Amino acid sequence: MDTEIDVIVFESGERRFAMELRYVQEVCTIGYVTPVPLTPRMIQGATNIRGQMVPVVSLAPFFGAAQARSVLPGTPAILVVVDETVAAVPVRRVIDVVSVPKSRFEEGGQGSGPLIPGSFRGVAGSIPLLDIRDALHQIRKATHEANQNIHQRREAR
Repeated sequence: MDTEIDVIVFESGERRFAMELRYVQEVCTIGYVTPVPLTPRMIQGATNIRGQMVPVVSLAPFFGAAQARSVLPGTPAILVVVDETVAAVPVRRVIDVVSVPKSRFEEGGQGSGPLIPGSFRGVAGSIPLLDIRDALHQIRKATHEANQNIHQRREAR
């Protein structure tokens, strides 16, 4: 029996991606985004989602794409939760939520890389599967390093 992976398919910039649905809390609309100084460039700021301040995370720096200068209120986003980390990932649009048979998943291949372990064949061609767990891990690591650099600069004064 062929098992399936439940995914959400979305567009970010000019690219189409999928991510495992198990990490998606909801699809929401971003309100005002407050810039947060001295954070890694993947973090575009923070926004309030039902009383909780959530970092707004851009995928663009991971793929060498141009990052929007700011996220405008009303932008759709996927609210993801990995372990205890919550983040809003702005998207151009959500396309679908589908169950993909694992037999349609191809590891490696064109477009694969550290955050793209593989892809699956969809109606409109090959769709890369984003490893959001690894992406958020890299952002946490970059944030930790940025905080350490800030503290070292303060201590050196």
